[in-house]
Amino acid sequence: MSFEIETKVLNIDEAKVVKLLHSQGAKLLRKTKLIVDWYRPIGTAEGEDPWFLRIRSDSDGRYEVTWKARSNISGGVRRHKEINFSINHPNELADLFEELGLEKYAHQEKIRTSYTLNDWSFDIDQYPNMPAFLEIEGPSEDSVRKAIEILHLDNNDKWPKGERILIQEIYKLDWYDMRFDK
Repeated sequence: MSFEIETKVLNIDEAKVVKLLHSQGAKLLRKTKLIVDWYRPIGTAEGEDPWFLRIRSDSDGRYEVTWKARSNISGGVRRHKEINFSINHPNELADLFEELGLEKYAHQEKIRTSYTLNDWSFDIDQYPNMPAFLEIEGPSEDSVRKAIEILHLDNNDKWPKGERILIQEIYKLDWYDMRFDK
């Protein structure tokens, strides 16, 4: 089981961030469309999830399932336990989840451009009808802050909370149904 330590940087100039990543020697990992379906125990109220479970597919035909523990926010980063593994049969897994008493409660689509540099991961995420943001993941809170400095993003707004809250509270969109073709 691993931990994620991350924050989101809002109001980015995507072209400038990409240029800075390249100038620092970051390696482009991929650009893909992600489709994510979220599952939880039937009857769970918003914000009361004891954990999060998702099935995610990408435009390259890869599928994975992820279990995430509830997050702890410390300073400007979010930290949580996470278990990921690849799967070959997402529809059958979705059927199993429903048989186990879970419901599919949300669906999102986004374009993700991923980079790596040293021990950081950088994801530029573009959801429908909202500006792109940069997610930075590193081995520690200090490491994430250093990445923000290197990319000259100190003055940008940071968001350590989850994407659901960001999308609902800041952009006033329906996180439960984010699709490019509505």
